[in-house]
Amino acid sequence: MAKTAGSDESDELTFADLYGDYAGRLRGYALSLAHDSDRADDLVQETFIRASVYFGLLAQLNGHQRQAWLNRVLKNLFLDEMRTRRRQEALATRLAEGNQAATVAARSAYSDIKLVEELLERAPDHYQEILRQHYFQGMTGEQIAGILGAPAATVRSRLHLAIKWLRTHRKELR
Repeated sequence: MAKTAGSDESDELTFADLYGDYAGRLRGYALSLAHDSDRADDLVQETFIRASVYFGLLAQLNGHQRQAWLNRVLKNLFLDEMRTRRRQEALATRLAEGNQAATVAARSAYSDIKLVEELLERAPDHYQEILRQHYFQGMTGEQIAGILGAPAATVRSRLHLAIKWLRTHRKELR
């Protein structure tokens, strides 16, 4: 025989009695929190899973105490879910903003590379070779000097003049 929520009968409580007495009220409470019938059903189910773990404690409580315990568990589950959802949304927003910033930075870098390539094509030949070797191949002034058969000081001077030429002429491309 199922007991009513407020009864203090000495009959031993079964899980079926617990479910029968409280499932309907818990579902109504869950609906008022979640505003979604599927989510409400999930909350009620999870609440009864927790109740099965603490069934010995629930059997010792009176009807009002059981209802309060079940309501509190259900509300805590709901609040935990909401906090998790907010954290996930915040993370998704940060990732989206990070991706947008990375995209803007990549576009800017691509634009800068295109500008440098156009400038190099317009630069005098003796500047082009030194700039490519230094900036694209990562060679030092001494290494370039060894290839060109010129003193390292001359290569550094030409590199300085080449950079000055690039700065002067970059405005023509914008």
